[in-house]
Amino acid sequence: MLKRVFSDTRSDWQSKLCLILVFLFPVLVATMRDAGSVIYAMLVLLGLSHCKGVWGQLNTPEKRFLIGFVVFFFFSMLSLFMTEDMHEGLKRSERYLRLLGLIPIYLMLRKKKISSAKFYLAGAFLATFVMFFQAVYEVEVLKSPIASGAYHKIIFGNQAILATAFVVCGVLFFGKNKTHYMMAIIAAMAGGYASLLSGTRTSWLFILFILTCLAGLYRKKINRRIWTYFMSGILVTMVIIIVFKPERLLNGLEAGWNDLKTFQENPDKHSSLGARLVMWRNSILIFKASPIFGTGMGDFKHDSLVLFEKGLSYKNDFAVRQANAHNLYFQLLAEGGLIGLSLMVTTFFIFPFIYLKDLWQSAEDRLLRCDALCGLIGVLAFVWFGVSESWVNRNPMITTYCVTILVFMSSAAIRSGEITAPQVSSQ
Repeated sequence: MLKRVFSDTRSDWQSKLCLILVFLFPVLVATMRDAGSVIYAMLVLLGLSHCKGVWGQLNTPEKRFLIGFVVFFFFSMLSLFMTEDMHEGLKRSERYLRLLGLIPIYLMLRKKKISSAKFYLAGAFLATFVMFFQAVYEVEVLKSPIASGAYHKIIFGNQAILATAFVVCGVLFFGKNKTHYMMAIIAAMAGGYASLLSGTRTSWLFILFILTCLAGLYRKKINRRIWTYFMSGILVTMVIIIVFKPERLLNGLEAGWNDLKTFQENPDKHSSLGARLVMWRNSILIFKASPIFGTGMGDFKHDSLVLFEKGLSYKNDFAVRQANAHNLYFQLLAEGGLIGLSLMVTTFFIFPFIYLKDLWQSAEDRLLRCDALCGLIGVLAFVWFGVSESWVNRNPMITTYCVTILVFMSSAAIRSGEITAPQVSSQ
């Protein structure tokens, strides 16, 4: 694929560089420190040089989506006037600034008609193997209890399972022979095992979540035979788990259950899940104090300590000293109130989901359906990841969200325009 890019004389060097960066992004974002930020910065610089004169060519859903990021960013900046912990608030603003960086990249891709989805999928395929070997090296050679990649086990586990999902989606649309399907199965196993070695329960449960969502999307298109295959696959997976009892998976699920029992018996005693429950409870208490606008971006730790000092929080020292609620929705509810949470959910999830779903439902073109479905998987993935982690606080995750959404949305929009253009001209 890369060889074809370099041999294509119709593409300028900026377009070629852009496609290479998109290809490398899923490979390096969780495996090499700061690589994702560097790639994103290079894409932003390219975008700023080639983003003029294209706004009028965008359709209404695209414009609404991009304007939503501007509105959310400036609302977050205004909330700094209410922030007590200005240091944490400014750190968050740097991460939110990446949302604005998405706009020139998107405009560049649309202006130059750079369809980058296939390159991202190819990068995801390679990423599963890179993360697999990195995870095995950390656990088997370095004797680390879990695989963390370049950052943290949650980032690594979520990135591995997301790459795996894209590999599966890609082969369903582009697989042409047994070799393709066999390579995809191996890649999916590699990515799944890398996620398993990370010990990230959210990434494991994402498999059930995305299968349920896809079943809902395809419910009108699935006949009895496909439903049989689908249910058989779930049963086979359950049997494999029961028979082979993968130690890490079972230990992780058992630890979560034990954490819940520990919290019920003594909320002040620290446990991983228990700490999250304390933080989520504190978020609701903070929200009640300022339900409309929240208490200000970056103030979660400050407000949690205030609750602790007033005796309103459980005595979990770890929980009250966290800078985020380890839940995207509870954190935005506390810091941004109903307005902040509504803006975030609408801009991050609802706008792109509706646009991509409409394209996916109406498309008869195979490539367009793949681009739209991959985009939907990306949106749903970050909806799910937000349940146990406030990923807007982590540079690799918010950058991955931006790149994933802009790649598949722009590719779907470009393909849709290519399909409708001949029809318009013929009329």
